[in-house]
Formats: sequence, structure tokens, C-alpha cells
Amino acid sequence: MARTKKQTKSYNGFAIPLQPDTDLGLAMLIAEDEEGHHEPVAVASTINEAKEIAQSDLRGRMRRLERDEDPGICPYTYKVWARGIDGGYRIAWTIAATSL
Repeated sequence: MARTKKQTKSYNGFAIPLQPDTDLGLAMLIAEDEEGHHEPVAVASTINEAKEIAQSDLRGRMRRLERDEDPGICPYTYKVWARGIDGGYRIAWTIAATSL
């Protein structure tokens, strides 16, 4: 009997297509500036949660900037990193800071 290798469909390295409320487990939200410098922001379990955290993070950075405090990097984008089907972390979603 011949063996056939069943090919699994991959959605950019994830087992299923990612939706705003898909459980990502322990995904990491990372802020990145235009020069590629990055700072970890928080752990999020869904894309929607990551968006809310990114909005809050950006507001906090703006408040610190207005008070002449160090806001850290100036985020150009926020990236949600989650574990893919191969076990490694990959970018699950990108959120432009201008869209927040």
C-alpha cells in the first residue's frame, strides 16, 4: 500500500487563519520605531487585546512626552508575535501606530 503524505495548509505559519479574537496563547506585543529599534510592551492573548494595549501604550508615551519625560522609543508600528505551527515565534499581526 502506498503512503501518501498529507500536506497541511499553513496560514503564514499558523495552523488556522488568525481573526481578531483568535486565542494566540502568550503572544508578545512589541513596539518598533522607524529605525528598527524595538521594546517589549506586554503579553496579549488576542489581536483585539493587543490593539487595546497598543492604544494605551501610545497614550502613555504621549503623556510622558508632554510632561518632558522620556517616553522611550517613538513607535512607528506595533507587532504581535505568536508561536506558529513550527513552535517558533513569528509575526502574527502588525498594527500601524498611525491607525491607533
